[in-house]
Amino acid sequence: MTTCSPSTDWLFAGRRIKVLVGHYGSGKTELAVNMALEMAKRARAMLIDLDIVNPFFRSAELKPLLLENGVELVYPAYALSGVDIPILPAEVERAFTTDARCVFDVGGDDDGAVALGRYSAQFSACPADVYFVVNPFRPRTAHVSQALSLMESVQRRARIAITGLAVNANLGAETGADEILAGREFIQRLSQESGVPVAFEAGLEKALSALPEVWPRLCVRRYLTPEWMEWYE
Repeated sequence: MTTCSPSTDWLFAGRRIKVLVGHYGSGKTELAVNMALEMAKRARAMLIDLDIVNPFFRSAELKPLLLENGVELVYPAYALSGVDIPILPAEVERAFTTDARCVFDVGGDDDGAVALGRYSAQFSACPADVYFVVNPFRPRTAHVSQALSLMESVQRRARIAITGLAVNANLGAETGADEILAGREFIQRLSQESGVPVAFEAGLEKALSALPEVWPRLCVRRYLTPEWMEWYE
């Protein structure tokens, strides 16, 4: 039986800043938290919460855990207040000047990508690896044509190019090898049609461990999802 690769070297390859964009419910926040925690094992790490769309799954909820593990967290002042005011903190600017490894968790869909667009000048000066996270079991990315349309909208509104695809095929606790294989087929077709390479594959270890490794892996531990949720974000 193949297990999740222990290597996280791919997280330290390429550009210092990693950005996660994609459909609401694709798993961006959970992936961002896992990536930041892995980065903090080997370097200074920052997690930038730019989600001004979804108030329910916030990395701010995990602030004590992140700080305890060496991850600096930057998030909107009203993130946990129940007040919907899309104000982004000035501390975001430090992501472009620090030597820390940074992960940006961007709000869902093209609406959420607007927040990223505010920093287009900074990203021009300090380029990032921008990963489009795809869960083909979500409604707006159930077909390759839908995913392509969303990619185009996100890039236009974020004013930044997507550099890689991240497949996160899951049906929550019901995820098995069949779902992972379906996700692989989907992301390969999306890569072929978009011309964007697959950067990594994410998933729970029990879902990934039965299959051979095709791309770099991110074995995800659930931090945000209540047990009653079918999906994780």
